[in-house]
Amino acid sequence: MKPILAIDLEGALMYSRPFDNAHKKWFSLMADLLNDQSINNYAGLENYFPQVDIVMKRYLGDIDKKARTTFARQIYALITIAETKSADLVSEFAKYLRKIKSQYSLALVTSAPEAAVEPILQKVGCLDLFDYVYKSPVNKRPSKKELLQEFIEKHGKPKFYIGHGDKDILSCKELGILSITVNWVSKGEHHGDYQADTVKNLEKLLFKLF
Repeated sequence: MKPILAIDLEGALMYSRPFDNAHKKWFSLMADLLNDQSINNYAGLENYFPQVDIVMKRYLGDIDKKARTTFARQIYALITIAETKSADLVSEFAKYLRKIKSQYSLALVTSAPEAAVEPILQKVGCLDLFDYVYKSPVNKRPSKKELLQEFIEKHGKPKFYIGHGDKDILSCKELGILSITVNWVSKGEHHGDYQADTVKNLEKLLFKLF
């Protein structure tokens, strides 16, 4: 059985531009719809999700919370798909993954809304790259930890998680998954068990580890 490499979408396989732009445009759209430009300020908050729910209550009324979350994340998915360009792919990393695909099982584990993931992968030419794709349901607040737990239950722990140095690295530590922090998009706040500044660094690192 081939070892599994779990890969993150934003910050590893792709640059952050389309996701950042979609985030800002979501709040801008809601600001226009509700005629309240102060809503744009929520886009700069580190923990913005509670504000998303407040905005959805104002727009949709006090309906079921899952319905509000679904509506919000479907809009975000549509904007993200529209924002994605082929140039947003970290092409060197994608080429390297194709090169090692015969040696490893590749799993994409992303908190991007499930409605967006396959269209995004198609737009950047990676729809056929992964053996497993785990993506976040649109009716729930995104949680990488829950996705990783679900993956472990079905397939066992991946050999390594490869992603940007965000809070997902903390989830890996809690679950006992070895992680490799990659810095070719940007340097994150958290450090994994190993680090790679370039795709070449990652290639050398995996060669040593195996």
